[in-house]
Amino acid sequence: MVTKIIVPLLVVICIPLFLAGCGSKEAFAASAQNENSEIWYAMDGNTVETIFYIRNNTVTSYAIGNHKLSFFTNKNNFEILKEAKKISNAQDSTPDSETYVAKLITDDKSKVLKEKIYLGGTSSNDELCTLINTNAKIKANDKTYYGYNVKADGDKGLLISNSGKQVTFDNDKTNNVEQVNQEND
Repeated sequence: MVTKIIVPLLVVICIPLFLAGCGSKEAFAASAQNENSEIWYAMDGNTVETIFYIRNNTVTSYAIGNHKLSFFTNKNNFEILKEAKKISNAQDSTPDSETYVAKLITDDKSKVLKEKIYLGGTSSNDELCTLINTNAKIKANDKTYYGYNVKADGDKGLLISNSGKQVTFDNDKTNNVEQVNQEND
Protein backbone atom coordinates (compact mmCIF):
# COMPACT_ATOMS: atom_id res chain seq x y z
CA MET A 1 0.00 0.00 0.00
CA VAL A 2 2.77 2.43 0.94
CA THR A 3 4.67 1.72 -2.29
CA LYS A 4 1.52 2.46 -4.31
CA ILE A 5 1.57 5.98 -2.86
CA ILE A 6 5.31 6.66 -2.61
CA VAL A 7 6.35 5.60 -6.12
CA PRO A 8 3.81 7.82 -7.95
CA LEU A 9 4.64 10.68 -5.58
CA LEU A 10 8.37 10.35 -6.34
CA VAL A 11 7.65 10.29 -10.06
CA VAL A 12 5.57 13.47 -9.79
CA ILE A 13 8.32 15.20 -7.81
CA CYS A 14 11.39 13.97 -9.73
CA ILE A 15 10.29 14.42 -13.35
CA PRO A 16 9.93 18.23 -13.16
CA LEU A 17 13.29 18.48 -11.37
CA PHE A 18 14.95 16.35 -14.03
CA LEU A 19 13.41 18.38 -16.86
CA ALA A 20 14.36 21.68 -15.23
CA GLY A 21 18.00 20.61 -15.18
CA CYS A 22 17.92 19.55 -18.82
CA GLY A 23 16.44 22.82 -19.99
CA SER A 24 19.00 25.21 -18.54
CA LYS A 25 21.12 26.96 -21.14
CA GLU A 26 23.90 29.52 -21.02
CA ALA A 27 23.85 32.87 -22.81
CA PHE A 28 26.84 35.18 -23.18
CA ALA A 29 25.59 38.40 -21.54
CA ALA A 30 23.37 36.58 -19.05
CA SER A 31 26.38 34.60 -17.80
CA ALA A 32 27.66 37.80 -16.15
CA GLN A 33 24.83 37.49 -13.65
CA ASN A 34 25.71 33.90 -12.67
CA GLU A 35 26.88 33.54 -9.08
CA ASN A 36 30.39 32.55 -10.19
CA SER A 37 30.24 34.45 -13.48
CA GLU A 38 31.54 32.53 -16.51
CA ILE A 39 34.62 31.65 -18.51
CA TRP A 40 34.37 31.72 -22.32
CA TYR A 41 37.06 30.48 -24.70
CA ALA A 42 37.78 32.07 -28.10
CA MET A 43 38.81 29.06 -30.15
CA ASP A 44 40.73 28.50 -33.34
CA GLY A 45 40.23 24.84 -34.12
CA ASN A 46 40.88 22.97 -30.87
CA THR A 47 43.17 25.62 -29.38
CA VAL A 48 42.26 28.48 -27.04
CA GLU A 49 43.54 31.88 -28.18
CA THR A 50 41.76 34.13 -25.67
CA ILE A 51 39.98 33.54 -22.39
CA PHE A 52 37.07 35.85 -21.59
CA TYR A 53 35.88 36.18 -18.00
CA ILE A 54 32.36 37.64 -17.88
CA ARG A 55 31.40 39.20 -14.55
CA ASN A 56 29.17 42.09 -13.46
CA ASN A 57 28.64 43.33 -17.04
CA THR A 58 32.40 43.44 -17.65
CA VAL A 59 34.53 41.36 -20.02
CA THR A 60 38.11 40.69 -18.99
CA SER A 61 40.15 39.19 -21.80
CA TYR A 62 43.36 37.23 -21.43
CA ALA A 63 45.30 36.79 -24.69
CA ILE A 64 47.05 33.48 -24.10
CA GLY A 65 48.24 32.47 -27.56
CA ASN A 66 47.54 28.91 -28.57
CA HIS A 67 46.85 26.46 -25.74
CA LYS A 68 45.00 23.19 -26.12
CA LEU A 69 41.50 23.19 -24.66
CA SER A 70 42.35 19.95 -22.89
CA PHE A 71 44.81 21.93 -20.69
CA PHE A 72 41.83 23.71 -19.07
CA THR A 73 39.52 20.70 -18.81
CA ASN A 74 38.60 19.67 -15.25
CA LYS A 75 39.72 23.03 -13.81
CA ASN A 76 37.25 25.33 -12.03
CA ASN A 77 36.90 29.03 -12.92
CA PHE A 78 39.36 30.10 -10.22
CA GLU A 79 42.03 27.69 -11.49
CA ILE A 80 41.44 28.72 -15.12
CA LEU A 81 41.79 32.42 -14.25
CA LYS A 82 44.98 31.70 -12.31
CA GLU A 83 46.44 29.90 -15.36
CA ALA A 84 45.26 32.68 -17.72
CA LYS A 85 46.97 35.33 -15.57
CA LYS A 86 50.16 33.28 -15.40
CA ILE A 87 50.24 32.74 -19.18
CA SER A 88 49.45 36.43 -19.86
CA ASN A 89 52.21 37.57 -17.50
CA ALA A 90 54.72 35.22 -19.13
CA GLN A 91 53.85 36.76 -22.51
CA ASP A 92 53.98 40.35 -21.16
CA SER A 93 50.31 40.69 -22.05
CA THR A 94 48.08 42.84 -19.85
CA PRO A 95 44.48 41.64 -19.42
CA ASP A 96 41.84 44.07 -20.69
CA SER A 97 38.66 44.73 -18.69
CA GLU A 98 35.82 46.63 -20.32
CA THR A 99 32.08 46.96 -19.98
CA TYR A 100 30.04 45.62 -22.86
CA VAL A 101 26.62 45.79 -24.48
CA ALA A 102 24.96 43.19 -26.65
CA LYS A 103 22.61 43.81 -29.57
CA LEU A 104 20.16 41.15 -30.68
CA ILE A 105 19.64 41.46 -34.43
CA THR A 106 16.13 40.22 -35.25
CA ASP A 107 13.91 39.71 -38.26
CA ASP A 108 10.46 41.27 -38.65
CA LYS A 109 8.93 38.59 -36.41
CA SER A 110 11.46 39.29 -33.58
CA LYS A 111 13.35 36.03 -34.19
CA VAL A 112 17.01 36.49 -33.22
CA LEU A 113 19.27 36.14 -36.26
CA LYS A 114 22.56 36.95 -34.52
CA GLU A 115 23.96 38.77 -31.51
CA LYS A 116 26.66 41.44 -31.59
CA ILE A 117 28.88 42.10 -28.56
CA TYR A 118 30.37 45.60 -28.26
CA LEU A 119 33.06 46.70 -25.82
CA GLY A 120 33.07 49.99 -23.98
CA GLY A 121 29.46 50.00 -22.82
CA THR A 122 27.89 51.55 -25.91
CA SER A 123 27.21 50.09 -29.32
CA SER A 124 29.14 52.96 -30.94
CA ASN A 125 32.38 51.46 -29.58
CA ASP A 126 34.38 48.53 -30.89
CA GLU A 127 32.66 45.31 -31.82
CA LEU A 128 34.20 42.35 -30.01
CA CYS A 129 32.39 39.71 -32.09
CA THR A 130 29.16 38.64 -33.73
CA LEU A 131 27.57 35.46 -32.41
CA ILE A 132 26.20 33.78 -35.53
CA ASN A 133 24.50 30.64 -34.22
CA THR A 134 24.33 28.37 -31.19
CA ASN A 135 25.47 25.11 -32.80
CA ALA A 136 29.17 25.00 -31.88
CA LYS A 137 30.37 21.96 -29.98
CA ILE A 138 33.86 20.69 -29.07
CA LYS A 139 35.02 17.67 -27.07
CA ALA A 140 38.20 17.60 -24.98
CA ASN A 141 39.16 14.96 -22.40
CA ASP A 142 35.66 13.43 -22.61
CA LYS A 143 33.98 16.77 -21.75
CA THR A 144 31.67 18.42 -24.26
CA TYR A 145 31.79 22.20 -24.55
CA TYR A 146 29.00 24.18 -26.22
CA GLY A 147 29.09 27.62 -27.72
CA TYR A 148 28.61 29.92 -30.67
CA ASN A 149 30.03 30.14 -34.16
CA VAL A 150 31.41 33.68 -34.29
CA LYS A 151 32.87 36.29 -36.59
CA ALA A 152 35.49 38.70 -35.24
CA ASP A 153 37.53 41.10 -37.36
CA GLY A 154 36.53 39.20 -40.50
CA ASP A 155 37.71 35.85 -39.10
CA LYS A 156 35.47 32.94 -38.15
CA GLY A 157 35.89 30.88 -35.01
CA LEU A 158 34.13 29.54 -31.95
CA LEU A 159 33.26 31.08 -28.59
CA ILE A 160 32.54 28.30 -26.14
CA SER A 161 31.45 28.27 -22.52
CA ASN A 162 33.30 26.46 -19.76
CA SER A 163 29.96 25.67 -18.05
CA GLY A 164 29.20 22.54 -20.07
CA LYS A 165 25.69 23.87 -20.72
CA GLN A 166 24.25 24.30 -24.18
CA VAL A 167 23.99 27.94 -25.26
CA THR A 168 21.30 30.24 -26.53
CA PHE A 169 21.15 33.86 -27.63
CA ASP A 170 20.48 36.40 -24.89
CA ASN A 171 17.16 38.21 -24.65
CA ASP A 172 16.32 41.87 -24.28
CA LYS A 173 15.41 41.38 -20.61
CA THR A 174 19.07 40.72 -19.74
CA ASN A 175 21.19 43.65 -18.49
CA ASN A 176 23.14 45.44 -21.25
CA VAL A 177 21.18 43.74 -24.05
CA GLU A 178 19.02 45.56 -26.59
CA GLN A 179 17.03 44.23 -29.52
CA VAL A 180 17.08 45.85 -32.96
CA ASN A 181 15.55 44.89 -36.28
CA GLN A 182 18.06 43.77 -38.92
CA GLU A 183 17.15 46.81 -41.03
CA ASN A 184 18.39 49.10 -38.23
CA ASP A 185 21.63 47.20 -37.65
